[in-house]
Amino acid sequence: MAQSSIELNHFYVTVDSATYAAIEQSSFLKQEFANFEKRTTVRADRSYTGIYFYGTKTYFEFFDSAQEKRAVGETAVAFGVDAVGAMPDIEGAHRDLITRGWNDQQIPWFYRLSPVPQLAKGLESWIMEYTPEFLAKWRPEGGVGQGVTRAEVLKRYKSVLAETPADAYLDDVTGLTLALPADEMERMMHWMGQVKPAVTIRFLPMGQGPHGLRSVSFRLRKAPAERMTVRFGARSVLTLRPDKTAIWEF
Repeated sequence: MAQSSIELNHFYVTVDSATYAAIEQSSFLKQEFANFEKRTTVRADRSYTGIYFYGTKTYFEFFDSAQEKRAVGETAVAFGVDAVGAMPDIEGAHRDLITRGWNDQQIPWFYRLSPVPQLAKGLESWIMEYTPEFLAKWRPEGGVGQGVTRAEVLKRYKSVLAETPADAYLDDVTGLTLALPADEMERMMHWMGQVKPAVTIRFLPMGQGPHGLRSVSFRLRKAPAERMTVRFGARSVLTLRPDKTAIWEF
């Protein structure tokens, strides 16, 4: 099979407890901006709790540094393919199968291809390919979503939520900006050169401010009537623009 385009699947970032609480408690984010879920994921290898926001083909998650015992700024960027067997062949990368718990069973979730060694202690990246078994077995009562594409998986995720916005702003993530020390930037750029993802990722040298994710660009499904700014904690700011774009800065 010819290699399909490698896109963004999702990212995560770890924030301080005050910022995490402000994001989790925001009625705007949960009722207007995007489909929201707080969940604990139980895998065969580990478990973790975070808050999630789902778009059309991409999503993102936040972790609380205190609850999850992670460093503020810890970031991961997960790329993805939308076809069975479309994972690229990258020399030296490690492939494994990740499972997800449901009804006291571990269901095959996705194949993961990761650089060896990983990029840095606070920076991870991988490529993922969903398994055909996942949507066949995980929360089938959702009724929608089948196959292995990012869009189909997110349809299922959203279909089983207790509450969803009637007309959410978020369409998808379009770009990320990362602030990294020189050695981490070099490793991430080398990995991206092997992956060749179809998503814009910009880099800043480390200086003042946190390590890892500094900003996220979004495409919106609808435009706000005027420029809108929402703040979360001391330094996290989401700005929605009338041109149907948004940026979230950290």
